[in-house]
Amino acid sequence: MKGSSGICVLDAHVWVACLLSAVRHADAQIKVMTPQWLVSQFGSNRGRVEGSTATFGAPFYGDRVLGRLVYGDSLKNHSHCRADDYEVPEPSTTKKGESGYDQVRLINIVMVRRGKCSFTTKVKVAYEKGAHAVIIVDREDSDLTSKDMSNIIVADDGYGDKIHIPSVLISKDDGNKLIEAVKRSQVIIELAWDLPTDHVVTLDMWMSAASIESMKFLKEFAPKRRTLNEVMIFNPHYAVFSMDGSDPAVYSGLCSDETGRFCAEDPDGNGKISGRDVLDEDVRELCIHESTKVARTSLQDLKSGKGLVEYAAKYWDYMEIFLDRCPLDADNPQDRFGEACSLKVMRQVGINPDEIMQCVMSTKEEKLKHERENPAWSPRAIRINGWRYSGMLNADLLTRAVCSGFVTSPDECDDLIKPRDYFKPFIVQPQDGVKFTTMLSWLAGTAVLGFGCMLLYKRYLKKEMRSTLREEVMLEVQAQMGEYAQLKGSG
Repeated sequence: MKGSSGICVLDAHVWVACLLSAVRHADAQIKVMTPQWLVSQFGSNRGRVEGSTATFGAPFYGDRVLGRLVYGDSLKNHSHCRADDYEVPEPSTTKKGESGYDQVRLINIVMVRRGKCSFTTKVKVAYEKGAHAVIIVDREDSDLTSKDMSNIIVADDGYGDKIHIPSVLISKDDGNKLIEAVKRSQVIIELAWDLPTDHVVTLDMWMSAASIESMKFLKEFAPKRRTLNEVMIFNPHYAVFSMDGSDPAVYSGLCSDETGRFCAEDPDGNGKISGRDVLDEDVRELCIHESTKVARTSLQDLKSGKGLVEYAAKYWDYMEIFLDRCPLDADNPQDRFGEACSLKVMRQVGINPDEIMQCVMSTKEEKLKHERENPAWSPRAIRINGWRYSGMLNADLLTRAVCSGFVTSPDECDDLIKPRDYFKPFIVQPQDGVKFTTMLSWLAGTAVLGFGCMLLYKRYLKKEMRSTLREEVMLEVQAQMGEYAQLKGSG
């Protein structure tokens, strides 16, 4: 339901938000391949079904993947929110040669209906039932059409980091056609996420300088950015907003001053870091990127029509270590998120602090105004070649999306992209720390080892006790025999 501002009201149940914006999302996620009579029902789009990709999960960027549609009716009126609410039937077997797809490995694509729980819950339940991808059909009382899907943002409910398969929301009309077809015969579709292509890919990223999620992503993406330094343009953006000067929150440190013109999120609530501190760091990072970027495109490439590519190596060196060296909760102010620690990190990576601080003093208001007037649909947002990126904030997945945006894939992408098994969820092992399951395995292994050592020690003690008792008995017997011999001699 759209408000007067053109922004759809947030649905508290399923976390769907609409944003009427010139920015479009990756297009043509679904294409019906067979049966032909179903393709004809989407004739105007040549079998293509428009949908909105969830902001969580792992879309198949750069690939075209075939899958079988399956659907199970809700048996307990829980709208596919619980495992016992529906059964997923096995896809019917295609006779050899009937469709041309019988020799191709097909992923399992489960359809569910929207309602009663979050998208992440539905996708999680479907995954546990064997889904490699999920299509969510809009509610029967929804007035959203297929054309509206490009303006829908299927948001995370806070648990999307546990989802590693792609999911797409489609209109009720398109969904009902697919559901009815699945009940009649086997339906094979193609899943693909297409981005507009160019000779040079442009990546825009919105973030907060104090966001642990953003900084962790940048740290993981930095090595890939270095590899793509001659073929990709990176533009950093920061989430800046304004508030009414009479709002009490203005005076709690969210904003740069009491006017409320420039404000940023407070990363630690009542902690020592304020929105004002975040704004200052935002500007420092913008100045670092601006001051350290250098052209990577040769004159010959420019003459041939290739866009100018600039790469700020020192910016990535700084971003890669900043939040590790300057955490939000450090006890020492010199080591805590803020100007003093920022200057220290600049020196460590070879950036001239005086040059950056001069940039901050002379362009702070200009930069904050630009960021405030050019927001994205979310404080954490990515745009590739002008189109909205959907899916988890993951360095490997984003690299796949970037490499799918080239007219001709460069050699750099051949080095970065490895073949993907679509039958396995897209799970990247964390580089830092230890997984909880791994820790449990270690603890269990240690406990088993300790228990084994205790058993061996127990056996050792028994053996020693038996040996000691045997020796004591022998000594006692020998003593008794000696006394007996003495008595016998004296008689």
